[in-house]
Amino acid sequence: MEYQNETKNCQNCKKDFTIEPEDFKFYEKMKVSPPTFCPFCRMQRRFIHRNERKLFKVEDIFTGQGIFSLYPAESGRKIITQEEWNGDSWDAMEYACDIDFSKPFLEQILELEKKVPIFNLNVEFMIDSPYSGNATGLKNCYLCFNSNHSEDCMYGNAVDQCKDCIDNSHISHSERCYESFWLQNCYQCYFTKMSADSRNLWFCRDCVWM
Repeated sequence: MEYQNETKNCQNCKKDFTIEPEDFKFYEKMKVSPPTFCPFCRMQRRFIHRNERKLFKVEDIFTGQGIFSLYPAESGRKIITQEEWNGDSWDAMEYACDIDFSKPFLEQILELEKKVPIFNLNVEFMIDSPYSGNATGLKNCYLCFNSNHSEDCMYGNAVDQCKDCIDNSHISHSERCYESFWLQNCYQCYFTKMSADSRNLWFCRDCVWM
């Protein structure tokens, strides 16, 4: 079958986008319908699977208190603290329901997710680090996400087993580093990326044993 370029209007942002003949062949092979969202909006939907950068002030549905959460109020989720979620004050089985085989399964999953309470930050073993999420074993840290077993760090993502590090992403076993990316076993490295086993680097890349 011969396919032609087809221009569609995105159902989300209302902008036009083009589907190429090769795309139609792929959709036919996978036995799925052509997309109704543009590539950018489809990317946004994939990215919202997990929030690793922002905190939102929401209302605890059990107590009415203001709490910080990885989920915004607009998500429609019933958000509670992690202590409440792990506690005995509620029974998750109260939200159990049967599958309705006359309705799409994923739609039912979404409905169930919006009914069942969810914990706010996804953290454990934290010490004086109330504004971090998706994290384990942080001490005296501020706005660190997807990070583990670090101390005195701020504004980081994927900061593991580090100390006194600020504004970094994807670093491990490092100390006193700033504005760096993808470091391992580094000390006092600044504006440096993709380096390991080094110290006192400035504006460097791909350095080892420096």
